[in-house]
Amino acid sequence: MRATYLILLSLISAISFAQPVQDTGSEQKAAVQASQLSTKAASIKQSVLDLNRDLYQLEEELLSPATTRAAVYFSLAYGQYFEPYSINITVDDKQPIQYLYTERQISALRDGAVQPLSNLNLGPGLHTIKAIAKGVDGNGIKRELILEERLEKLDQPLYIELKIQDNKKLKTAELLISQW
Repeated sequence: MRATYLILLSLISAISFAQPVQDTGSEQKAAVQASQLSTKAASIKQSVLDLNRDLYQLEEELLSPATTRAAVYFSLAYGQYFEPYSINITVDDKQPIQYLYTERQISALRDGAVQPLSNLNLGPGLHTIKAIAKGVDGNGIKRELILEERLEKLDQPLYIELKIQDNKKLKTAELLISQW
């Protein structure tokens, strides 16, 4: 009985203190498989991103085809005779486009920046645009520049720029509209 205990004890100690044998071939296979999985995951991720971009473009084309696409921009030429505080634009008496300006934004506009205000869906035909720019003139007096004009939208995208431009002869500013 004592001999069996000694044999069992020696077997248990041999098993518990034995170092596991490492199979380098299986580790290399696992590393190669992990690398292949990583490559496949990156490929799938790129495919999902490409598909998402394609779906977004398709959605844009369906919701806003070129025949109804329009955009409104705002700019300030010089700005010596007028400093805008806000602009309010309505197209066909629908929901207005409104924007309030900070000193930093006015400075950027004076430096030549063109601000995109809104993207619209307008069907082909005649449309009425009304714009009111509120601000102060060169003497610090509150003033409004008002513009109302009819535009014709064709089957192509329409880009509208509202520009406050100085009129040096009259020493005043005026609100102009141009189409691109």
